[in-house]
Amino acid sequence: MTKTKSPRPRAYSYIRFSTPEQGAGDSLRRQTDKAVKYAAQHNLILDDTTTFRDLGVSAFRGANVAVGALGDFLSLVQSGDIKPGSFLLVENFDRISRDSILDAQAVFTGLLSAGITVVTLSNDRAYSRESLRQNQFAIFEIIIGFIRANDESARKQELLRAAWHGKRLKLKERGVPMTMLSPGWVRLREDRSGFDLIPERAEVVRRVFDLTLAGQGQHAIAQTLNREGVPVFGAGKMWHRSYVKKMLADPSVVGVHTPHRVERIGGRKRRIPTDPVEGYFPAAVDRETFERVGTLATGRGARTVVNGIENVLAGLAVCPKCGSTMTRVNKGSRSRPSLVCVRAKVGKGCAYKSIPCKQVEFALTEKADEFWRTLPAPDEALEAEWQRLLAAEQGHDEEISNIIDAIKQGGSSAVLLDSLRQVEADRETIRSQVSEVGEKVSEALTNRTQQTVDRLVEGLVATERDIVAINATLRQLFNKVTVDWPCGYLWFHWKHAPGEKTGLMFAWPSDA
Repeated sequence: MTKTKSPRPRAYSYIRFSTPEQGAGDSLRRQTDKAVKYAAQHNLILDDTTTFRDLGVSAFRGANVAVGALGDFLSLVQSGDIKPGSFLLVENFDRISRDSILDAQAVFTGLLSAGITVVTLSNDRAYSRESLRQNQFAIFEIIIGFIRANDESARKQELLRAAWHGKRLKLKERGVPMTMLSPGWVRLREDRSGFDLIPERAEVVRRVFDLTLAGQGQHAIAQTLNREGVPVFGAGKMWHRSYVKKMLADPSVVGVHTPHRVERIGGRKRRIPTDPVEGYFPAAVDRETFERVGTLATGRGARTVVNGIENVLAGLAVCPKCGSTMTRVNKGSRSRPSLVCVRAKVGKGCAYKSIPCKQVEFALTEKADEFWRTLPAPDEALEAEWQRLLAAEQGHDEEISNIIDAIKQGGSSAVLLDSLRQVEADRETIRSQVSEVGEKVSEALTNRTQQTVDRLVEGLVATERDIVAINATLRQLFNKVTVDWPCGYLWFHWKHAPGEKTGLMFAWPSDA
């Protein structure tokens, strides 16, 4: 009687990295090659039709589980489409999660409980329910790996925030304004010691409040100012109801400035106001007038847009094929708003590709911190040194992990321990250089640019996003945004540093 061969187990590769720089480098090739090699050596069928990739997705707050490909893998395991006994191939623990230890461990043990064997390719270690039964102490290795990954991400986030905010704190201690940004009716003094009212504009502000108290609506006020030829505040060509409405609700008119910070509460980012600063700006109207108008406007606060009614990239989005503007298109109540090249829309020869606006907005919201991380300094050499040191620090982190893995597998030795001490000492030196150069990068940036980025990030992570305000802030920072749908990236071209751009992945690369 001929024995039936047992079917070979099926393996699935999961590849993740957080930044566009890693995608442009060796990370994708390295992780792919390791998966192919492991499957061949262990007689596994590597499924090349269902590869799971989170390219440009962070695992620090669990985004790869919530909205990424790892979440898709977990769903297929739960539904039974991926069978027990299958293998998940990852480079390291930190590819699965950099979240808090409880959340990271829950994901990992959930995979094992479903009968999935998880393989870390950096050390060829396979973890399953059976292997943990045989060696229960291996759970400590798993826990330590996740704790280390979370600590590294948390430290890097704090380092970046400290670098960008250090200059602002110093200026505050010296009595210099915390931000160079100001409402349209005041100007920063030449010596940067404070703000002054622009008399003719302050008069317009007072008139808007007076007309409101006299019973005129915001649309009628805007029409009046346009009809009389009153110059607008800023680069606009005419007065709009939205600006009048925003002015009437802005505490800056009575001199109050409210700084904000961003925190994560209950798994969601929230924009938290800090203590208001009275008298920060010169008052254009008295408090009694402001409060009276506020009473009239109760329940009719500043307009916010949540469902993609507005285009967050209005006036900025350009086509990657021909460089023409991309415009918002909505073909009816059953369709979703999307961005389309204007040349393609009118049949002038460019490729017609419809990009969902919600996809773009989601990428901006989920990866808002990337604008902090990639804010370039005008000094190109300084910026290059900063990026080199960050990469060197990451390289030392990986080398330390490899040495620790070698000690776990073969036991400690004098050579390995000496290597570990030397690499750790070198890493501390690099960390000191990172802090020093990061401070120089911060000093090279104008306070106005930093504050505008702060305002952009705060607006993007707010519970209710004001799309109009976010678009205005984006226009201050960027010349254009290339919607590079063939590669799946949004490329933001910085105004203050020509040639520099920040990439946010918003979709899979297109086959077109």
